[in-house]
Amino acid sequence: MLTAGDLRAGYRAFFESKDHVFRPSASLVPRADNRSTLLTTAGMQPLMPFFLGREQPPAPLLTTVQKCFRTPDIDDVGLDGSHLTFFEMLGNFSFGQYFKDGAIELAWEFVFDHLKIDPNRFWVTVFEGDATLGLGEDEAALRKWQEIGQPAERIVLLPATENFWSVGGPGPCGPDTEMYYDWGPEHGCGEADCRPACPRCERFLEFWNLVFMEYELHGDGTVTPLPKQNVDTGMGIERTAAILQGVMTVYETDVYQAIMAWIAGESGVAYGDSPEATKAHRILADHGRGMTFLAADGVTPSNEGRGYVMRRIVRRAVQQAQRIGLEPPYLARLSDVVIEQMGEGYPELGQHRTEIHRILSAEEERFGQTLARGLRLFDEVAARGGDIAGEDAFRLHDTFGFPLELTQELARERGLGVNDEEFTRLMEEQRERSRAAISRDDQQAVEFAHAAGFKAEFVGYEKRDVLTQLGAMERLDERLFLAKLRESPFYPAGGGQVTDAGWIELDGDPSTRAELRDAYRLEDDQVLLFEGDGFGDGDRVRAVVPWRVRYPTTANHTATHLLHKALQDVLGDHVRQAGSAVRPDKLRFDFTHGAQLTSDERAEIERRVNEKVFENLPVRAFVTTIDEARNLGAMMLFGEKYGTEVRVVEIPGYSRELCGGTHVRSTAEIGPFVILSESSVGAGARRIEAITAGEAYAYLHGGLRAAEELRGELERARKQTQKPRARAAADFTIVDSDGSVVLVETKALKGGDLRDLSDRVRQQEKAIGVIVGSVDDGRAYLVVNLDESLVGRGLDASKLVRELGRHIGGGGGGRPTLGEAGGKNPDGLRDALAAGKQAIADALR
Repeated sequence: MLTAGDLRAGYRAFFESKDHVFRPSASLVPRADNRSTLLTTAGMQPLMPFFLGREQPPAPLLTTVQKCFRTPDIDDVGLDGSHLTFFEMLGNFSFGQYFKDGAIELAWEFVFDHLKIDPNRFWVTVFEGDATLGLGEDEAALRKWQEIGQPAERIVLLPATENFWSVGGPGPCGPDTEMYYDWGPEHGCGEADCRPACPRCERFLEFWNLVFMEYELHGDGTVTPLPKQNVDTGMGIERTAAILQGVMTVYETDVYQAIMAWIAGESGVAYGDSPEATKAHRILADHGRGMTFLAADGVTPSNEGRGYVMRRIVRRAVQQAQRIGLEPPYLARLSDVVIEQMGEGYPELGQHRTEIHRILSAEEERFGQTLARGLRLFDEVAARGGDIAGEDAFRLHDTFGFPLELTQELARERGLGVNDEEFTRLMEEQRERSRAAISRDDQQAVEFAHAAGFKAEFVGYEKRDVLTQLGAMERLDERLFLAKLRESPFYPAGGGQVTDAGWIELDGDPSTRAELRDAYRLEDDQVLLFEGDGFGDGDRVRAVVPWRVRYPTTANHTATHLLHKALQDVLGDHVRQAGSAVRPDKLRFDFTHGAQLTSDERAEIERRVNEKVFENLPVRAFVTTIDEARNLGAMMLFGEKYGTEVRVVEIPGYSRELCGGTHVRSTAEIGPFVILSESSVGAGARRIEAITAGEAYAYLHGGLRAAEELRGELERARKQTQKPRARAAADFTIVDSDGSVVLVETKALKGGDLRDLSDRVRQQEKAIGVIVGSVDDGRAYLVVNLDESLVGRGLDASKLVRELGRHIGGGGGGRPTLGEAGGKNPDGLRDALAAGKQAIADALR
């Protein structure tokens, strides 16, 4: 029996023997300049720049084994034997070389000489023509099939809806010819006209499609010949494996049976034991493959975009696993089955096994904690009868992490509907509350970039201030416009580093200025969004990234490299970067580690980073091949996509990483390095926030001043130990308390007395946050007193008290755990307390 692995290897070997160059599978995450789809959905999709003529293919003949993921079928997976999310597509491609005759000859040879498919069960379909397009039937393909030996009675002419391919709009297109396998009349509808694409039955299985790209479709619906005739083919591994193994559904092939055998062994429930068991096995097998490959390509569960797709399939799998009694944790072990089965064809699976385990285990644990409670709520709601209200569906989503699709699926099983319109309205209201003020149209930026006809050259590694040309621009409204510079110093967000701030001004007229609002990274190109007026195509401009923005950003970025290595040296080689955010004001570094850092570990990590700073080591960057970078032992960040040439940032003798960001010239430029907080961001992952350079100096200097003030207070306290402090026992009123945060009002207290009261209330109420307000002699005073755990969640008492000070007409400051403010508006005290409570509540979510 030919396995799926045999098919994968045999296809590659066959087409390599026919002078096709093998191109490894592209990531499931499309290129940055492809904003048309969340995930790679077809074998030819990564090759679209070659078909569109935007890039030269690496060879005129290519062959691939491409991993693909389709999202529309998620809810149908498990209900039948054919729907899938993850699948593999075999393909052979010709760019201006062979065309219809060559493609059909190669397909014929592979199908019959290598796959040994029964010729009597082999059917083909051909484009019958389309009057709207002004095209007749594909005589060339029809003639070639007949010449090569395909019986005329098993060649079917079909309309454009079946046998004409396009990108879904203007662009390359052409007729196609498709190959079908006939399962036999006993599986058909019994009608005399039963043939491929029959809408009444599943007797015929399409398994290979040859697309002949010979036209360009225009916006007015007309087609014109392309300068080159290209061939794009796609053979589904799962469907072809079903044919070769003589089984009617893809789930009965070896692709899925190995996974299902593991599921049965772990749960004691076999595939086919019951309709519920069959559904659960199919979902776990398909989603298990999908989530493993998505995780290997750096996709992590979230509530947006690709992350939401990942979250949906993980949570759907967890819900089905519970139904058949799988004992958690199981997703990491399920992924191991997939890795062992498919790792030879996709080496990235084994390379990223640890990260795959971490991602899946964290989401399984997160959802598993709330699944049982969410199901109880759903049962209560369903027991009322009638459709599930949108408000209930929203609560299941917001509180228990149920995607709407999971609620809909549970409702369908009980014959109920869901008010998805109300759910959508509530979700949109929630998004509106957190949506950024300026939105951006990624697709418009991509189209603008291609229409410009040139690539912007990024010169920001060497320059912050450059005279260049505004090579193209497009107005979005009176003030906003898209732009491409011939040479750009602006770094567009990527690799964890945020987009630069800066501006352009007319050469010779500095008063005509536009501020950079956003930047779009498009592989090795960029589009910039500016706000301003007075500019036009072709203008000479001065483009500037201020030193105050670029320098601290580069210091923080180089510090993340030092931190990464220090973490590995102190905690172990298992530590890997799991995300980062490099900004001018601070850095955030997520890493894989299962336990909270001890105070000794934290101090040692901080000491090692500063030690390398003080050694004034050079920081070098160079471009080399990906293979040479591996040989040099350069760290490659999980989830990043690398080309054949990569940029290496090296601190000789200490750190070497692949990185496209901006860096200082020597470690001494980083200045002092200070860890602000260390906290959990999920199972098996931790987060460090730190500061460098001027921010670190200000922080340390502020701490020194606070220490001096504390020493002064202690000295004054010692002198007055024998004196009664009548005001320390002042009356106060707790105006609000939820057990975690306490709001207090008092009178005639300020300064040290008010701080003492905040300490006393925190201890008395066992609170993690206390905000005390006081009125004394016509002025208002505030103290914000926070536990270290709140600082770890991103709160800073000094910053918070400054914000609250606006309500009382004043300002304030302090340190991360204790801040004070004063102002001349006592009437705003209650508003300040309420705003403070809300800020702490937001941090606790």
